[in-house]
Amino acid sequence: MNAMPDSDQSPRRGSLANLAIRRPVGTLSLAALVVVVGMFFIERLPVDLLPEVEFPHIRVTANYPGVAPEVMEEQVTRVLERNLAATENLVDIYSRASEGRTNVNLVFEYGTDIDMAIQDAARHMELARTQLPEGIDSLRLYKFDPSQSPIYMAGFSSPVRSEVEVSDWVEQRLAPQLLSIRGVSSVQAAGGQQREMQVIVDQDRLRSYGLSMQVISDVLAAENVDIAGGWVTSDTFDVMTKTDGLFTSVDDIANVLIDLPGSNSRRIRLSEVADVRDGFREQRLFARLNGTAAVQVSVNKLPGANTIEVVDDIERTIARLERSGFIPDDIAFQPTRDPAYFIRGAVSGVAAAALLGGTLAMLMVLMFLGSLRKSFAIGLAIPIAVMATFAMMGVGGLTLNIISLGGLALGVGLLLDNSIVMLENIYRHREELKKSPEDAAHDGAREVVSAITAGTLTNLAAVLPFLLISGLAAMIFRDLILTISFAILATLLAALTLVPMLAALLARIQWQSGLSTTRFIRGFDALIIRLREAYRRILPGVLRWRWGVIGGAAGAFVISIALFGQLGSEFLPQMDDGNVRVRMVLPPGTPPQENDAARARSSRFCVRCPMWKPCLRFPVAIYGAG
Repeated sequence: MNAMPDSDQSPRRGSLANLAIRRPVGTLSLAALVVVVGMFFIERLPVDLLPEVEFPHIRVTANYPGVAPEVMEEQVTRVLERNLAATENLVDIYSRASEGRTNVNLVFEYGTDIDMAIQDAARHMELARTQLPEGIDSLRLYKFDPSQSPIYMAGFSSPVRSEVEVSDWVEQRLAPQLLSIRGVSSVQAAGGQQREMQVIVDQDRLRSYGLSMQVISDVLAAENVDIAGGWVTSDTFDVMTKTDGLFTSVDDIANVLIDLPGSNSRRIRLSEVADVRDGFREQRLFARLNGTAAVQVSVNKLPGANTIEVVDDIERTIARLERSGFIPDDIAFQPTRDPAYFIRGAVSGVAAAALLGGTLAMLMVLMFLGSLRKSFAIGLAIPIAVMATFAMMGVGGLTLNIISLGGLALGVGLLLDNSIVMLENIYRHREELKKSPEDAAHDGAREVVSAITAGTLTNLAAVLPFLLISGLAAMIFRDLILTISFAILATLLAALTLVPMLAALLARIQWQSGLSTTRFIRGFDALIIRLREAYRRILPGVLRWRWGVIGGAAGAFVISIALFGQLGSEFLPQMDDGNVRVRMVLPPGTPPQENDAARARSSRFCVRCPMWKPCLRFPVAIYGAG
């Protein structure tokens, strides 16, 4: 009775859905392959809070120690700005000058090849170098992310070593180890005391010998160098030599000989006109870890490097150095900033919400369908579609972040719509038309395959144009659009292959779970029936007053537009990472020591908070300013 003519059966069974129904083993094998590939990529997908964004921003840093900000602006900043302004695709240029340092920032159009921009800026920087003062340090040109902050911070202290020794150990021993980690751009140490050889000149004695400060400075600069001595050769050896001229102690400096003016033979030691001390530089920056003097280590990553991977490598490196004894037993350290913890928590929270949403959706499907086998067919297709999406994300070079996971949740939600339509039509042929399981799957899939494909491709066509936008928004939401597109394609393939194949296989099972006869399902069906009857009673009135309904909808639309104008707007929502930062600003001219004392008083209030955890308190007092 259900047999179809061969002429109808042949084209009917040439579609993708019918091919999957006829080849269940091959379909399941391909599904298993998709799961394996998806698991391969999900372990290798980088995890970050937001999609990777390369800001078209370049910074030039120039150091000129001891020079006032006004002089830096006149002699360095303006020279750099005049020359760098000729860089191609430059949108904006701005700078900031402080004592001994200036930063010139170049902002380009989004989409500009930043590597080519750096090369162009480097050529103009070389032209500017010839116009800069002779005493200026080497210029630095590098990519700059204005929103980037240190990805890892830790405090190092010791109850045995002095602050100078701890600071030297951090800068000379620890920093090179951290710089060698892949993805690390810079390691900065702040706080602590810096060793300094101080030459305190007696002005009266200096004038009595007819000398000046410039003479002392020139002599010290000339003596504090290593000079190459060339090759020393003989019949038995051939070595390269040099003179060890760098100062290593107070005596080396104190014993420097100075020629007296007007005499070719008279010379005096530096100790006769100056007092040489082995001390430390005036401390203008303080770091405290739980009230103890410490050195803060801040690690920045390269633009494009993954935060989670770099932080994990840093922690593994520090753990390895601690196990090997590289970090002395008397040096204590404590991480004080680890955004990887917050990123993992945010991403896992979004993933848990998506998983919970999928579970609730499956429960609703189970309640509406009232069948375990129907729900199983849809429930098996969901993880396979998710794994296919992960595989495409891996091939596309995307990252797991809150944006892409949100797109995955939206895209996979379409699977339920497509699968329910496919499954219900197949079971209509099975239960109402009394067809065999295989014929019901073939005929039911053939009737809705074009509608499902058209509806899914319509959704795809609605989101793909967003890839054509430019600017920062395109970089942020590119992962969202691509993930939704990948999920839409995966759900379409799952609905056209897995669902009809599983429907044909599961329909052959004669066992009945009896779920549809349970009191809960029957009560839920009765509720749906009552809602359906209520809708039927309301529908005639709605049709009679159709113009009123249209007017009400138009009024609601106008009101929504008015309310939309009152909503606030921001590019991304504010994020709470669980940290509270206290910033104090004292009056200008406040000495650094008073800043540190104010920090100590405020810290005593912080530790009284029941939610307080040990942290690195880092009061800043720069150049005596408050």
